[in-house]
Amino acid sequence: MDAVSIISLKTNRSISQPVTDRLCQVRNGLCPMVRRREQIKPNNMKTNLKTLAIVTCLAVGTCAYAQEGFIRPEISYNFASLSGSDAVGFKTKDAAGYGVTGGAYIGAQNEHEIGLAIGKVDFSLSANAAGVTVSGKAKTVPVLASYRYYFGAKADVARLYVGPYVGYTSVKYNVRATLGTPAVFTDSSSGNSFTWGGGLGGMTKVTDKIDIDIGYRFIGGLKISDTNIKARVGSLYAGANFRF
Repeated sequence: MDAVSIISLKTNRSISQPVTDRLCQVRNGLCPMVRRREQIKPNNMKTNLKTLAIVTCLAVGTCAYAQEGFIRPEISYNFASLSGSDAVGFKTKDAAGYGVTGGAYIGAQNEHEIGLAIGKVDFSLSANAAGVTVSGKAKTVPVLASYRYYFGAKADVARLYVGPYVGYTSVKYNVRATLGTPAVFTDSSSGNSFTWGGGLGGMTKVTDKIDIDIGYRFIGGLKISDTNIKARVGSLYAGANFRF
C-alpha cells in the first residue's frame, strides 16, 4: 500500500484519480511522502547506543578530575544541505536555533573540556513539481557528547578551541501536499540518527567566571525516517559560558 492509499484511509475519503495520477508523476523523483516506501534497513542501534554509552561513561569518569564545571546556553543560525534521491526538488530554509551545554574542564590550564550538549532547530521544507506543492517542517533535537581542546593558558583573556561531537539527533518531520488550494494529504514520521561532527571557535573572558563563546559547528549523519534523505547541518553560534 502506498502513501496515497494510506492517507485516503486515514482521512476516510478517496482521492480522485486525476489527483492520484498527478501525484504519481512525482512519485519517484520529488518527495518521499508520495512514493512507494522502500524497505528501510534497520540501523545498527545496539552498536550505536554502545558507542554513545562508552563516550558518556568516559565523560562522567573524567569529571572526577575536573578543575571547574560550566553551563553554556547558546543561540545559533543554522543551514542544512540535503542528499539522496528522495531529496531531489526539496529546499530548506535557514533557521534559528537554541541549546545548552554542560560539563567540566580538566587539566592544569583548563585545556580539556568534556560536555553534553542538547539543542533544537526547526527547518522549513518546500518543493514543487507537476503542479503539486509540498511544504512542511523538519524538527531536530541533537543530544551530543562534546570535547574541546583549548589553546593557550588559563589566564589568557581569549583562547581558541577545536573539538569533535558524537551522539544522537531526533528528527521529526511533517508535510502537506496540495494541488491548488485544497490539501491532498499530510504525512509525518520521526526517528533517531547517529550523528557526528566537529567545531572550532574562540572564548573571551568577561569576568573571572563568565565568558563569551563564538564559533562554527558542523553535524553530519542526520536522516529522515522512512526515506533515504540525509542531511548535513552547519551552525554559527554564540553563547555565554558560566563557570563554577
